[in-house]
Amino acid sequence: MSNTLKIAALTIGYNKKSILTNIDIISQKNQLISVFGRNGKGKSTLLKTLSGMLPAITGHFIFNGVDVFNLSEKEKSKLISIVSTTKTDIAGIKVSDFVAFGRYPYTNWLGINKKEDDAEINNAIYLCNIENLCNKDYSELSDGEKQKVNIARAIAQNTPLIILDEPTVHLDLINNIEVLKLLKKLVENHAKTIIFSTHQIEYALQICDEIWLINNDIIATYSPVELINKEKLKELFDDDTISFDKVTGTFKIR
Repeated sequence: MSNTLKIAALTIGYNKKSILTNIDIISQKNQLISVFGRNGKGKSTLLKTLSGMLPAITGHFIFNGVDVFNLSEKEKSKLISIVSTTKTDIAGIKVSDFVAFGRYPYTNWLGINKKEDDAEINNAIYLCNIENLCNKDYSELSDGEKQKVNIARAIAQNTPLIILDEPTVHLDLINNIEVLKLLKKLVENHAKTIIFSTHQIEYALQICDEIWLINNDIIATYSPVELINKEKLKELFDDDTISFDKVTGTFKIR
């Protein structure tokens, strides 16, 4: 089971009011996993619960052989890094220092980095191709640049699991594609497991290993091919005027 990611009997929601109940998922690790679903149906709530930002109502999340929900914050921060949709506008801090925040689970009480911390920071900056931004003020960056820096901070944290809520929101087409390509590279070349929510279904179908589809208050897992061939996207939209073209990988509106 150490090679699997397991969600068992999980119920999620706010203030003990459930949104999704009895979620059971077993997935392979080191995959790029995308969560699809309509707004307000539980995508963000699921990711916040798995990352520990929200308490689960009931259930378990097993990763690397341990129940994540039973870990201390310190232990959890060495297992999971998070990139949220919340915009951060911290003025007066250089990009390189912002990326260095990712090393907080490993630094001493003075926050002083060791040589291995510097190596992780530099590697994250290199992977995200943001060397040219290192001396800039974080608050002066564009949305696309900030998102790359946010991901670099998560990479510097060097966790086996990265969870991102709408990582391409607010991004233009070029930055959108660059971020998705980066996520794919992290999975393929750096043994990461990445779970992210998105509305960019056409792009996600091309790069993801697995899709978690939330529809009619149920979450089910599919490969991209299964999702298309079983016409589950048609069920999601529940609209005969919207169809998915399997050949071009695009949606059409009649």
